[in-house]
Amino acid sequence: MITKKITLKMAMAGVTKLVRQKTLGGTFFLNLEVTKHCNARCDFCDYWKTKKEARITDYLPIVKKFDPMYINITGGEPLLRKDLPGIVRRIKENMGFIYIQLITHGQLLTEEKGVELWEAGVDQITFSLDFPSERHDLSRGIPGLFNHIVAVIPKLQARGIDNIGFNTFIMRDNLDDIIPIAHLAKRLGVCVSYSSYFEGKANNRTHTIVGDDLKKLEGVVEELVRLKRTLRNIRNSDFYLRRIPPYFKGGVPGCQAGLKWLQVTPDGYLKRCSEFPVEAHWTEYTPDTFEPTDCTACWFSCRGEAEAPLTLGRIIELNR
Repeated sequence: MITKKITLKMAMAGVTKLVRQKTLGGTFFLNLEVTKHCNARCDFCDYWKTKKEARITDYLPIVKKFDPMYINITGGEPLLRKDLPGIVRRIKENMGFIYIQLITHGQLLTEEKGVELWEAGVDQITFSLDFPSERHDLSRGIPGLFNHIVAVIPKLQARGIDNIGFNTFIMRDNLDDIIPIAHLAKRLGVCVSYSSYFEGKANNRTHTIVGDDLKKLEGVVEELVRLKRTLRNIRNSDFYLRRIPPYFKGGVPGCQAGLKWLQVTPDGYLKRCSEFPVEAHWTEYTPDTFEPTDCTACWFSCRGEAEAPLTLGRIIELNR
C-alpha cells in the first residue's frame, strides 16, 4: 500500500472510483494552486516574482463540484500559507475517497509541520528534487536545501509518515542524475516520480533536451522502466515513461487538459492547465467550458498519468 493510512476498504473504494472515472469520464486530477508566492529562485519558473495575489480560504466547494480522484496541492510554495492544514482538513473530512498530495521545495517543512499536515489529511508529502547533491541548492536558490531535505525525511518517517516522495523534472542538466536520484530515494525509503521539463513557464530553453542528448535520454528511460521492477519505488507508469523521448522530439498529441484534469488558481479561477490562461470562475464551470486542447507543448506526469490506460497491472502498482 502506498500509505498505511489508506485501508484495504479505502483502497477498493479508490479503485472503484478510478474505474468509474475511466469509463464514464470526469475530472481525474485537480491541481490546487493555493499560492503563487515562492521563496525559491528557480530559473525555469517565474512565480517567485509574484508580489500580490488574491486568495480564497475554502476550496471545498470547488473540490466537491469536480469530485476528483486525486488532488495535488501546489504553488508557488504552498507552505507559505499558514492556513494550509485547515484547508487540507476541510477537504479530507468532507469528501469520500480522495488522495491528497502536497508538493513542496521543502525548506519550510519541519518535523512538526509535516506531522500537522499528515494528521490533517495529506496522503503523500513530495519534495521537488532536481539533483541528488548540493547542486540542488543552486538550482533552487536556497542554500542548504538538499541537506535539509535528507535530514528531515528520517524525522518524518520516525513520526509515522510512511508516504514520502521526490518529484524530479527530467532535463538536460540532470540526465546523469536521474538514475542516482532513484537510488537515493531507495536508500531513504521514499518513492520518486519523474516529469518532463517544460520551457514555457519562464521561456527558458536551456534545460530542454535536444540533439545528441535525445539518444542518452532514451537509455535513461529504458533504465527507469527496468528499475521499476527492482527498486519498486518509481511511481510512473510505463505508459508515461516511454513517451518522454517522443515528447522531447516533437510532442505527444491528444492532450486532455480541461477534460480529465484542471488547474485551480489561488482565487478560485480555472485553467485547463498551468500553462494556459484563466477561462472561467469555478462557479461558472459547465461541461462545455473547455474545448479539446490542441497542444503538444508539455508532457507533465499529471497529464500523462491521467491519460494512461487503466490496466490490471497499473491497479496493482497503485495499491502496492
